[in-house]
Amino acid sequence: MVRNVVAAGYFTTMVSNESVMKNPIILCITLLFLSFMPVRGEQFSTIVLVTQDSVSDIEHNIFKLLEDRIIEKSKVRFLIQTASEFSGQTGKEKGTLTILAGITGTNPLLNVALTESRIAPVNSVNPGKEGFLLKAETDPVPGVGRVLLAAADNRGLLYAVGELLRQCDFKVSAVDIKPFLLRKAPAFEVRGTQYGQSSVALYKAKARPWTKQDKERAILDLALAGANTFMLEKGLKEEKEDFAFLKSYDLLTCGVFNPNMPRDPAFPAEWQAMESIGRLNYICPSVPAAYQHMLKECENRFSTSVAYDFIQLKGGDGGGCECDRCRPYGKIFIHLCEDVAAIIHRYHPGARLYFTNQKFDNESDRAILGYLNEKPRDWLWAWGYGPGSDATTWQPGHRQNHRMDLFDYPGFGPYGLYPKELLHQLPPQQIILYFNEVTHWKYAQHAYIQMYPRADKEGNLPPHWSHEIYERQPDQKLTMVYDRLTFYAWPVYYHRVFNDLMRYGAGDITHSSGNHDHFNQWMWQRLLWNPRLEVAEVVNEYAVNWFGREAAPLMAAAIMQLETNMEELENEPLESKKGIDAYYRLVKSAGEKIPPHLMKNNWLWRMYMQKGALDKYIQLDVQQQIQTSERIEKHLKRKKPVRDLSGLISLTDQVLAHETPAMIQLRAEALRLGEESNALFGTRTEAIFNLDHDYIGLGWTKRQLQRAQNTLLPEEKHELLGMITDYEGKSQHALYDNLGTGKAAPQVTYGYPYDHGQPYVASMLSESNRPSQRSMHFTQDESQGVTLLYKNLTAGQHYRLRLCLVRPVYQDRYLSRMKQHRQSVSANGHLLGDTIEIPEHMSDFITFDIPANLIRKGELEIRLMNHTPDLPVGRIATEQWRNTGGWGTLLSEAWLIPSER
Repeated sequence: MVRNVVAAGYFTTMVSNESVMKNPIILCITLLFLSFMPVRGEQFSTIVLVTQDSVSDIEHNIFKLLEDRIIEKSKVRFLIQTASEFSGQTGKEKGTLTILAGITGTNPLLNVALTESRIAPVNSVNPGKEGFLLKAETDPVPGVGRVLLAAADNRGLLYAVGELLRQCDFKVSAVDIKPFLLRKAPAFEVRGTQYGQSSVALYKAKARPWTKQDKERAILDLALAGANTFMLEKGLKEEKEDFAFLKSYDLLTCGVFNPNMPRDPAFPAEWQAMESIGRLNYICPSVPAAYQHMLKECENRFSTSVAYDFIQLKGGDGGGCECDRCRPYGKIFIHLCEDVAAIIHRYHPGARLYFTNQKFDNESDRAILGYLNEKPRDWLWAWGYGPGSDATTWQPGHRQNHRMDLFDYPGFGPYGLYPKELLHQLPPQQIILYFNEVTHWKYAQHAYIQMYPRADKEGNLPPHWSHEIYERQPDQKLTMVYDRLTFYAWPVYYHRVFNDLMRYGAGDITHSSGNHDHFNQWMWQRLLWNPRLEVAEVVNEYAVNWFGREAAPLMAAAIMQLETNMEELENEPLESKKGIDAYYRLVKSAGEKIPPHLMKNNWLWRMYMQKGALDKYIQLDVQQQIQTSERIEKHLKRKKPVRDLSGLISLTDQVLAHETPAMIQLRAEALRLGEESNALFGTRTEAIFNLDHDYIGLGWTKRQLQRAQNTLLPEEKHELLGMITDYEGKSQHALYDNLGTGKAAPQVTYGYPYDHGQPYVASMLSESNRPSQRSMHFTQDESQGVTLLYKNLTAGQHYRLRLCLVRPVYQDRYLSRMKQHRQSVSANGHLLGDTIEIPEHMSDFITFDIPANLIRKGELEIRLMNHTPDLPVGRIATEQWRNTGGWGTLLSEAWLIPSER
């Protein structure tokens, strides 16, 4: 009952927030989070930490960490005393909190207190390895308190400190803590991640490089959340420096070795691998000299390296080598790993090794499983599951084929089907270790996809019951502003992914490319500690930990709202998304509730607020562009003919360069917040420097107006302007297909949405294209091209067929294999256009007359045909071409328009 009263008190202070009261969804979320709020406890202005008489260096570092984290948030008096130095009278002074801390059995005062309280000793079974017990209690003397902190081992001590910090409410000169009793241990053995700054942060967001102190703080933030393993990838002085720091807290380390990627890219041409997307920095292990070279590199690397606890033998991001000698690639790769392992274990016999099968095909998986089951392979500890490993999802980057035999029943699918089957097939001495990616919000392992996936090389597509994960697409306008490595949080979806996957593994060392995925990393570590946590519990705990108890309900609701804001919603486009304003108000209001002494160094709130200001800026920009488009259309629809279009033409330029007063204010707010977060912690959003965009294709409208202005033919001018006011041709009774979306192309019978085969970048298509022109259907090297079938056409009616065509500009690393730029068009087998050049970058239209005698029984089939000389030759070249966005036919939009002729 007390808890409810306290929650009600918090709620009273919140109802003045208009966005909360007006939005019932956010209101419900807020009330849910309020139910987790704890009872107020005592406030202590003095803290006495009592340790055993002799502490190790690791214990000293952990105790010092507790002191540092407390006094940076509150001006309390903090004393550290040994058991022999401590006087019981000191702990009886009013306003004093005594913490009796230590690993079980080492602190005599702690042992006595545990015995007196009849608390069972902490050990590796109760609660478990890396576990701890925390008990906070008040003394009969008012204003006096005590905490018992008993750990099973060194890391248990570190995690107990993290939990104690999360239980504290930091005032200006005191710490508020309530009575509680917790006995906890982690659920998973391996709880790890990568760390550091991303290239996007450094070069696009122009963030300052992290200092040594910044990096170490980021590591400890995750360690306090429960992480025990950190991946070291530098391989130089910095790696040894980081290793020493991690070991000073008894944390585990993971090294990385790519058995098929030399450190020096200048290797002989004959060693070159035929990698699935054509990258040039991999070797073919079927070349004996290349194979031996990698063994020498391994020797050089690990004969002088630090002593890693784990080593990842990375399969590469592209599925290995596609050449005939390497088929199946997994067979030669696993033998190479075995030889590498022999070298590593010569220097580091205790290192646990695992490999990743990223984008390996089914044949490679079977070859590896056959090798492992042939006899005990004691050198290998685990099968690593990373981006592209899953054989039951169609992830960007394209695994070549899939385990269709696993799709008979959904079970915990699609994510859980493959690791479940893999665990059945692995021999007893090997387990699954995950390398899950939680760092990209689009075009990634568990991220939004750009387009519905294309068929794999065997022609297979996902089953109907897993379509939900492919229908999650990013807001198309936000993708124009935010990089793949942008600041974001996904509590609900990542919670689902975690629970689908992790039941089959021993833990996870997640793939993170920076600090922009702060919430995702933090949540992942908390779930690795306790997978039974509900989404609301994790988000609330995060909000309390990083923003304080007063602001936590608002920030928790904001984080939940942010996930929805980032998605393309069919019935709520960005310009009308109410969640954009709701998120902004929630974070702004939360900032007003963060006490000044906690706000002064709170870089994280500033990052969430930047996101809110910029999303709102983008929304306002989209709104003014739409209003301008509607203004132009209204002007063109007037009964009086429009003779001079120059004013409308200049209007498009004006709005693209215009900022409303509200936009100016939001940009300034984001800039200020970005400067502050950068100064505090070397982080800010890259979107601040990427806000000028044509979101709706006003550039296309401008071009239509210019063409209409320049033509001397009244009919042509009428048609050009008519496409602005009635783009889909409804007034002409046109049959319109918007290809690429998968939802508005009723006449399409063959083809699939084009996903570009690579992360989409702004240079590929002009922003002056309308959004519908930026998406398309395609086929690759199939004999049949994109096909449309029109039925129930009027007998004797002539038609015009209008096609919108555009092809992308490829990035340099893909350009050499992309020769295609032409296609042909037929109608019921009659050739309409032969080897038509598809315009590059900026779309255009081509129109054909369809005479009535060409239509058979009211049906008309329009079929595109690829230009065979443009296609690659040979299996390897074709696979590389397919995997990087190669197309044979391409179509954005189609209209079949009744014609008078």
